Amino acid sequence: MRKVLSVFLLIYFVSIPAFSVEFDTSIDAEIRKNNNIQSKEILPNLPSVVPTENYVEEISVQKATGKKYILKDGTKIQLVSQNIITDRTRVGSRVSFVSKNGILTKEREIIPVGTVFKGIVTDSHAPQISGNGGLIELKIDEIYFNGVKSKIDSKVGIANSKKVFLGNIKGERTYWKNIAKITKPGRKVFGATQTAASTMAVVPVVNLFSFIPLVGGAVVYSANVIVAPVIAVFTKGGSISFPSGTVFEIKITQDSEIMG
Repeated sequence: MRKVLSVFLLIYFVSIPAFSVEFDTSIDAEIRKNNNIQSKEILPNLPSVVPTENYVEEISVQKATGKKYILKDGTKIQLVSQNIITDRTRVGSRVSFVSKNGILTKEREIIPVGTVFKGIVTDSHAPQISGNGGLIELKIDEIYFNGVKSKIDSKVGIANSKKVFLGNIKGERTYWKNIAKITKPGRKVFGATQTAASTMAVVPVVNLFSFIPLVGGAVVYSANVIVAPVIAVFTKGGSISFPSGTVFEIKITQDSEIMG
């Protein structure tokens, strides 16, 4: 049995080159047939192939140059928020922005669109009673140019197309508006009694009593006006909420040295 197995293996190994030659010959014949190449012509070499192992696509990335630049005092920069910012955002929270336009430095270098800026919520509160609106106070204090962080001094001048005064983004103060809402029922009653008095005034005898509804309406309206300021004290002002993508404008408040 061993002799038979040995003979079979010997025949197998001896025949491998023959099978290989036949296989290669059949492939060559197929290539010649598909490409209309005469049998005596030498087949062209296969094209060279770049090995794909450990291949990494080349990506263009801006790298730090080690140079220093100056953002001049008074430079205005438009930023797009990357976070939701509301009057309920906690004091101390960090928020991110990206520049909407290129920024020109004192050295005539252009800081590109999409440069990252970061800031901090320095003060905030939700709407309060007496019609006081919510509050957000932001300070944008960092820029990341070519991946290098630098400190800047700035103040927020515009938030969502509205001017910001003293750096405080305020919700609508609604005290007087709330007083107007509270006195609306009294005005309606007084208007209705005026109409009633006018109607009664044209009817004989009845016109003698036309002053009664008018007086009653005046009393109701007066009482409403008197209590309105007290009630309005316990109403709240408008809230503030800026979704991600809101445009802010900041102004550099003193020359700021940045690395890049």
